[in-house]
Amino acid sequence: MTIIGDRYIVAANLSEAWLDAVTLLRSTPSRKAVHVLLRILNPLGENLAIRSKAAELIDEWNETHESEMPAIETTRNTIFPAAFANRTNGPEALARYYRERYSRAGLLGFPSNERGTYFGRIVAYPRADAPGGADQLSEVVRKLKQELAVRAPKSSRYEINIYSERLDHSPMSFPCLAHLSLHLHARRLHMQAIYRNEALIGRAYGNFLGLAQLLAYIARAVKVEPGELLITAGHMELEGTAGLHSRVLEPNK
Repeated sequence: MTIIGDRYIVAANLSEAWLDAVTLLRSTPSRKAVHVLLRILNPLGENLAIRSKAAELIDEWNETHESEMPAIETTRNTIFPAAFANRTNGPEALARYYRERYSRAGLLGFPSNERGTYFGRIVAYPRADAPGGADQLSEVVRKLKQELAVRAPKSSRYEINIYSERLDHSPMSFPCLAHLSLHLHARRLHMQAIYRNEALIGRAYGNFLGLAQLLAYIARAVKVEPGELLITAGHMELEGTAGLHSRVLEPNK
């Protein structure tokens, strides 16, 4: 684990990146920072002891607050619905399966999803020329396969929009994740995720997990290895009190 300066983290795996970010913001008086960069070398790697601590922080918060934070897996599903992926055969089938359930009678009927989900934006992005929304997942996979079939594939033409200027007018609500960029280099697929805001206890671990699994899914679909995950957070915050953090992260003190 490496924290370079006051806002740049290089971590071996997903769990260490989350813990480094918590450590960084715990030492910041406001527990807030702008322009935080997290470079995760192996985003599929996890330290289960650290993940358990992340889950404990969520549980501790929920015991003492009226507004509940979602479980790690619940947050993960908003970016990558792992169970849906396991029961479908490939990106186009997954996108179709999700879109069939992306309605007020289905996924959008849950209060936390009323403005949409990140994966919903990925497979049903609101666009005037695409009735029902644009399937960006299948389009990115198509572009990757097209480039990988030639001798010198392009590295950077694989973009996924989340934020919609036409629809997203709330200053502090969905979507906090604004954009995804994928980059092909030496037959490895890398991802950059741009957040306008990231909350470390309530969302971050599940978000990192969802992004990592989405990256791996796309890489597997085009038969390359998943690479690094770079998270750019325009604003990052650590919720809760010092006492809460100490009870969970430093139980022997």
